[in-house]
Amino acid sequence: GYRGRIFPINPKYADILGLPCYPDLASTPEPADTVVVAIPAEQVPAVLAAAAETGVRGAVVLSSGFAEAGPAGRERQAELERLAADQGLLICGPNCYGVFNIRLGAATFSADVAEPLRPGAVGLVSQSGGFSHAIGEYLMQHRCVGLSYIVSCGNQAGLTVEDYLAFLVEDEDTAVVGAFVEGFKQPVKFRQAAARARDQRKPIVVLKVGRSENARQAMLAHTGSLAGTPEIIDAVLRQSGVVQVSSINEMIDTLALLSAAGRYSRRGWRVGILSGLGGECGRASDAADRAGVELPPLSAASVETLRSFMPDFANPRNPLDGTGAMYEDARLFPQLFDVLLQDEAVDVVAVNLRANVPRPGVGAPSRPFSRAMRESLQTGTDRLVLAFSSFAGGDLDQDVVRALAEVGVPFLESTETAMLALRNAREHRRFLDRPAAVHPVDSAPALTQPAGRGALGHEAAIRLLRDFGVPLAETSAAKDAEEAVRAAERIGYPVVLKIDSPQIAHKTDVGGVRVGCGDAAAVRAAFKDMLDEVRRRAPAARLEGVLVQRVIAGGREMILGVKTDPLFGPAVVCGFGGIFVEQLRDVSLRVPPVSLADATAMIAELRGAAILSGARGRAPADTGALAGAIVRLAALAEAHRQSLRALDINPLLVLDEGRGVVAVDWLIEFA
Repeated sequence: GYRGRIFPINPKYADILGLPCYPDLASTPEPADTVVVAIPAEQVPAVLAAAAETGVRGAVVLSSGFAEAGPAGRERQAELERLAADQGLLICGPNCYGVFNIRLGAATFSADVAEPLRPGAVGLVSQSGGFSHAIGEYLMQHRCVGLSYIVSCGNQAGLTVEDYLAFLVEDEDTAVVGAFVEGFKQPVKFRQAAARARDQRKPIVVLKVGRSENARQAMLAHTGSLAGTPEIIDAVLRQSGVVQVSSINEMIDTLALLSAAGRYSRRGWRVGILSGLGGECGRASDAADRAGVELPPLSAASVETLRSFMPDFANPRNPLDGTGAMYEDARLFPQLFDVLLQDEAVDVVAVNLRANVPRPGVGAPSRPFSRAMRESLQTGTDRLVLAFSSFAGGDLDQDVVRALAEVGVPFLESTETAMLALRNAREHRRFLDRPAAVHPVDSAPALTQPAGRGALGHEAAIRLLRDFGVPLAETSAAKDAEEAVRAAERIGYPVVLKIDSPQIAHKTDVGGVRVGCGDAAAVRAAFKDMLDEVRRRAPAARLEGVLVQRVIAGGREMILGVKTDPLFGPAVVCGFGGIFVEQLRDVSLRVPPVSLADATAMIAELRGAAILSGARGRAPADTGALAGAIVRLAALAEAHRQSLRALDINPLLVLDEGRGVVAVDWLIEFA
């Protein structure tokens, strides 16, 4: 229970729950630190203004009817935001459940939370009040996972999800942070909080909703949140080392595992699985394979030991099937568990237990199994040990969960989410163990803001790309056929002719490209033929002539580009290009600043990355030059982040190793 003073405020009552009740804030015997507001939305601004006048510094606004409730609600929320800014008032909400400090027993929280409360190291923040309550209570009551804070921040008129993340990252009682996020409001602060979390080796687990248009509209209706561009937010989370999960079950299992994983030494992530179900062994193998979790062969010594006491029909391998004999012979399970625990080929021991509450009169073998695990682990281990059920569903047997929790063993609720949680923990540890990215230090060129808005003309686009060191194919503009011939003779035959028009983004769609022009006659003919076709197929486009370009032999066609997000700004895109880029959609993204290591990882993430490595006997592509071009394009995007709308280089030809890259076609738009 909370030991501080509480002043109920309601003019209709003399006392509430034995506490004296006051008609208004001005009547309390001493100023309050925080007010909890649960009144009609129309009255909230006046109450908060009065609270600020009495010296109140914090407010938790449970009331709904603000940005989620149409124009009138948005205006009410804007008034709260002005109050927060003008009065220095720290506002949680509105449209929230509030804040629960588990260690202090202080709950400015509108939902009941069942006892016993479990103080611990997991801090939760959620824009959804229902999810903050459900996840927090479930972790404490059903998984024996202790919490430091549960925060529901709702519409974020004052304090935002980023503010609470930054607080939890610095909080000494919090070792793992979980966040249910509908929309970000302070992208810079989020990245700063994630960087601090890396410094402290503290994982942040995020479930970000709003990938579909339907979901984005639902979130606007729920908390008034802008979702942002899913692909760019994914890139931000990945670069920041945030563990991104895709379901509540995965989030809960990942938080439970990470709350235990921090106590163990830095062994690897090779997993040994023990089950009494042969079918589960196969299922767990498939789940591990999908999640990229390594199941190593057991050591020869372990196999020999297992054969000495297992039934003749057993096959000692990983996953280890204890067979039905495990349920008949009480000595067998502890022996099997200890062999896995001592195997030098295994870093993580995962035990499959059927731990649903047993029906009356039905045996509960997982209870003696969990007690055997507890006894074996009393003396400690440097292995990470976990237990998992075969499926999510039904109430968990708390005798089993508690016995395991006593020795730091988390219980995960399904095979699939257990393997995903292991992958998530492994990838976070690998992120921490990698050197922090060293970003380019070369100073950006002196910026000359391109004149006007919309697509840049040929000369302006070339100047901008060259300023940032992007290699370009030799190109010259020509207004008429004779000028095109002179340009071709200067560049050298053969050449390519391309239509020059700021209104035409996809030249091939309107017949605006002619290749292989090998002499003056071919250039003249191509010039006339191409302009006639383009005028017919794009009559509204303004044609400024043609671009004459050197033919670049060979090379893999890639696309480099920049797309922008209303919250996080520009992101650099890399993928396989050419005319099928929109059909293949094999791309990866990063937000600036982008290091060479980031750029190299982007290339490796592409599904077709093997094509660049020299597949089918072809020489490897110059991926180093490609990574360098990504870094330079990211610098351009960062320098012009306020005005750059879009940039496409398609194709960028990646030549054989050592020969570099060359941009062949580009389109740049400014807002």
